[in-house]
Amino acid sequence: MQPRIKPSSGIAYGILAFVLLTLTATAWGQDEEAEDKKEEQEKEVRSEIASEVSLGVYYLSEDSFRYGKYSGLTDEGFAPLVDFIWQKRPEWDSGDTVRWRLQGWRLGLDSRRLAFDYNDQGTQKFRFDFRSIPNNRFSDGMTPYRPQQPGLWNLAPEWEVAPGSSNTLGFTNLQETLVRLNVDTKRQWFDLGYDRRLGSNWKLDVDWKHETKEGNRSLGAIFGHAASNPRSVILPAPVDWTTDIVEAMFRYTAGRAQFGAGVYASFFSNDESILTFQNAYGYRNGWAPGVEYPDAYGRLALAPDNSYVQIKAYGGMNFGRSTRLTADVSYGKMRQDEGLLPYTINPDLEVHTPVPLQSLDAEVNTAMVNLRLTSQLARRLGLAVNYHYDDRDNKTPRAVYPYIGGDSQDQRRFEQGRINRPYSYTKHRADAVMTWRFARASRLRAGVDYSDYSRDYQEVRDSDELGWLVGVSLRGWSQGSLNFDYRSSERDVSEYVGNVPLVSSYLPGTVDEDEYENHPLLRKYFLTDRDRDEFRLRADYAPAATVNVGLAASYAEDDYDDNYFGLNSAKVRSVSFDAGWYPQEHISLTAFYTKEKYDADQSARGFFNDASAEDPANDWFVDTSDKVDTWHLAVTFTDLGEERGWKGLDFGLDYTFSDTRNNIDVTAVSATTGPLPTLQSKLRTFTLWGSARLSPNSSLRLAAESSDLTTSDWALDGVEPDTLANVLLLGESAANYDLWLISASWRYQF
Repeated sequence: MQPRIKPSSGIAYGILAFVLLTLTATAWGQDEEAEDKKEEQEKEVRSEIASEVSLGVYYLSEDSFRYGKYSGLTDEGFAPLVDFIWQKRPEWDSGDTVRWRLQGWRLGLDSRRLAFDYNDQGTQKFRFDFRSIPNNRFSDGMTPYRPQQPGLWNLAPEWEVAPGSSNTLGFTNLQETLVRLNVDTKRQWFDLGYDRRLGSNWKLDVDWKHETKEGNRSLGAIFGHAASNPRSVILPAPVDWTTDIVEAMFRYTAGRAQFGAGVYASFFSNDESILTFQNAYGYRNGWAPGVEYPDAYGRLALAPDNSYVQIKAYGGMNFGRSTRLTADVSYGKMRQDEGLLPYTINPDLEVHTPVPLQSLDAEVNTAMVNLRLTSQLARRLGLAVNYHYDDRDNKTPRAVYPYIGGDSQDQRRFEQGRINRPYSYTKHRADAVMTWRFARASRLRAGVDYSDYSRDYQEVRDSDELGWLVGVSLRGWSQGSLNFDYRSSERDVSEYVGNVPLVSSYLPGTVDEDEYENHPLLRKYFLTDRDRDEFRLRADYAPAATVNVGLAASYAEDDYDDNYFGLNSAKVRSVSFDAGWYPQEHISLTAFYTKEKYDADQSARGFFNDASAEDPANDWFVDTSDKVDTWHLAVTFTDLGEERGWKGLDFGLDYTFSDTRNNIDVTAVSATTGPLPTLQSKLRTFTLWGSARLSPNSSLRLAAESSDLTTSDWALDGVEPDTLANVLLLGESAANYDLWLISASWRYQF
């Protein structure tokens, strides 16, 4: 398909073609003897070049928050283009062991990066890396809330709610109070590292990462707690996060043995850990008196401060020429002692029992062991054995929390309080693979793997999975190669007791042993029996030195018991073709096509009581299908003037098209249903670029990119802030744009 081109595209192509053709014609018209001499001079100069700088501009044809999601190029108009490399590269025979490199990328944009590397060969290394990474989600949100301070949102002073109304239909002046809202974050990441050799066998590595993330993210906030009385709003939650990660390792290396030991520590802090918001709704049956606009407020706790410290060690030993054993072990501790908030912010609600703990005092201990043994059993027979142990011991204290439902009801009786469940698990996994080399570069593989998983406070106590695999690699043929792997596995679980999370979260005797929240026949897909088959294929063929083609395919299918509700089957299929053609030394044509498809079938039963839970007339089913088609074509010409004795003119174009479609078909036994509208996203990108050398040290580069994104999303298209009766939305639209990005830059090498 041809990309859609705006009228301005002709101007962009015309300018680019005129400049490139003018430069080419000028170069080809020069004397060939002079050009030969010039080329020799360029070779001498380039051998000494160690640094360069690129200066230029970007031009974006229209505003698009989504187009600049990670780059920061969001506003129509010009933006600076600044890149540079400054480095020292000593000659190989100079005896100088020090080399360093300072490089900057996109210094005029929000996605800028600056990195420095220093290396005194055989002695020490130092590195510094700074990155700024924006994440622009959307800029067209609308809200009647006004920020009073970080983490506190009040409604507009003129906000009105119709008397007796308890949903969005009663927001009589919503449109007049809406203001524009951006949802975005900006992350800044610093990385400092130092490596030092301590003698001939010892080495010390130290690394410190400091990351800040600021902005806001969307979050649902709710009043009410029952089947019919919740009312919610979507708000921007403040993001003001800081993360520090420190890692230090001592390493020892000898002829047959290697080992190391060190520490890893992570510290997270949130300067805005509370979100408070005013209730936008009128009184709703089931709420306590006074829980309504304008007097009632809600409050949420956001991400708490926490830390993780881990001690780790590794080692490896060669036993003769054919056997090697490696191991790494670690033990860590997670801590979180942020103070717990009171049950409610509303003073009119009855609270008879305070929060049982000042802070959660959460503690989780982790332990991990990895072992690997490889051995050459015979001249053509090899063996690899792996063992993995992973343990998570959650020591967070349990307590009874007689909660208040969504800042809207008086506190429940103590015996109705819920008890937190400190989830823990232990996982063992082992596998063994044998490889037989039946030709110089061809191998057969066969293996088996087994895993065992134990969990606390979940529906299944123990599960195990047994799998086997076979594969073949054919690489002895000069014109091609083939790689194929097939794996089959079966997961078996112990008795599935669906109400374990419910019963274990109440005081003993307060919940009947047969009571349930989820249907008794419902099975969570990761906690039930499953059969899985999967294969991967990769084939490459080069019929001539100038042509190569390839095929890659994968298939995975999961089957679950049809006698239960939940996920019943899932299939993932992918096939990809790629090819390259190189008719001349300076011309290349590459292309690929990938098709991916995901299908899933699930079932469930709606119920309101025990009688309806046993009625198959309440069954419903969902078939989901995701399809992705991606095309890519690239043509590159380098050194176009070589036959005229002049090098330095490069030219290329890229075209990418991606089409993603999602279909959800809902059917029910005793209800009229139909498929949901198709979710679709199409992205077309066409790029034309060229560069020409103006002198031995400088060159000019021009590029023009046409990008067109079309999205159809029924969850966003035409959905206004008050479209839903019980949820006040932000009303953002699906991402769509059709624009041009043009760049021009001058590069100077020195």
